[in-house]
Parts: sequence; C-alpha cells; structure tokens
Amino acid sequence: MMKSLLKIVSFVIPIGLLTSGCDNGNADVTIFDSPPEVTVLKPNSVTSNVDFSMQLKFRDGADASISSSPLSSATWEIKLGPTTVQSGSLGLSGVQQDVAVQVDALAIGTPSDDINTYNLYTLRVIAEDQNANKDTVDVSFRVVGTVGLIGDATPGGWGASTAMTRDSSDPDVYKLTNVVLTTGEAKFRADNFWGINWGAAAFPSGTGTFNGANIAGIIPGTYDVTFNVSTGAYNFVKK
Repeated sequence: MMKSLLKIVSFVIPIGLLTSGCDNGNADVTIFDSPPEVTVLKPNSVTSNVDFSMQLKFRDGADASISSSPLSSATWEIKLGPTTVQSGSLGLSGVQQDVAVQVDALAIGTPSDDINTYNLYTLRVIAEDQNANKDTVDVSFRVVGTVGLIGDATPGGWGASTAMTRDSSDPDVYKLTNVVLTTGEAKFRADNFWGINWGAAAFPSGTGTFNGANIAGIIPGTYDVTFNVSTGAYNFVKK
C-alpha cells in the first residue's frame, strides 16, 4: 500500500469575510473567520495486512491577530470504492493540533484492469471549528500486497516479475538479494500486475513514482536491491 513516500497533501480554504465591527466608534474593523486548515501526511501506498499510522494536522483557518475560531472536532472515513471500511471521530481543541490516527490493516482490493482504481482506497477528513466552519479533505492511496522487480535487465524480462521479500523489521521495505542484472531497464511492480508500478530514471538509487519512467542505465552485475512502498525510495547495491 504506499510516493516520493512521504507524500504531503494539503488543502487550504481561502479566508472569507464574516462581519464588520467598530473600533471605539472611530473606524470600521473587518473581522475574518474561516474553516480550519487540514493537512494529511500519508504515504501514497501502504502494505496490506499491516496496521499503520495516519498523521493529521489541524490548524485554525483564521489569522490569530484578527480573530480566532478554536478547533472543535473532526471525522475520518476510509473507503474502498463505495464501501466504508473504517471510520472514526476526534475531539479537537485550541487553534492547532496534530493527531496520529491508528488504522487497522487493510486488505488487497478486487483486481481491476483499470489502473486508476486498482487497490485504490480513499480517505476523507472533515474538520470543524467552534463557529461551525468546516473543511473537507479527500486523498487517495494504494494498498500493496507483493512487490517484484521487472524489466529487460531482470531475470524475468518484461514478462515476469522477480519476487522481492518483505523486510521482517519494516513491512514497507522489500528486498532482493544477489539478483543478476544485465544491461537494460527495470521498474518495481505490485501484485504481478501493472495497476501499481513505480519508476524513475535515476540509477542506482532514486525515488520511484507511480507510472514513472523506467530505471535506465543499469550496469550488468550482481545486486542487492531495496524498495520502500511507502516512500518510493529504491537502491541498487552492486556486489
């Protein structure tokens, strides 16, 4: 499940005019109020069947020097297609708060030939302040089951992935040891299916992105390879 890995998605609602007041009867003072600002720090993919933490940042949307709308509450919901698989609510206070939300392990979704929907989960966060202003943030992420290395530089060519092994100490990291590579290109692919694949032109290390470029310039030899599905970071170490 998965950028990049740690992708930051931030949505800010512009400040809007609420009302006007009077400063000692001598001048009009514009008073602003606005919805909270929500930032979701979430990998673009996560590993299946492993619990993970979702980082949420909440900020009062108003300029504190003009006015303040303390935070009140938030809800979050994770869906696979139209089906809600997990949800929760949070009590908030003050003008800013960071919350780590624990999410139970998610499963691989139904395979699909549509690269836009395969294993694609959606997260919605709604935050509200004490003046009933609301902000809604929607982000998407993938759930990954297996990872393999594929390409004409790999043992299986472009026809078959060479399976990688999940690191026992970090389930987002996959490893391949003593793999013999030839001149050519490669990419990382999830679940033996092109619905989720990562690549970048850089070699021997870089950060893969979804449907990114093929990893080019591979020098023939024997390698240890690592790939992090959460950050997209990869490394080829020649032996």
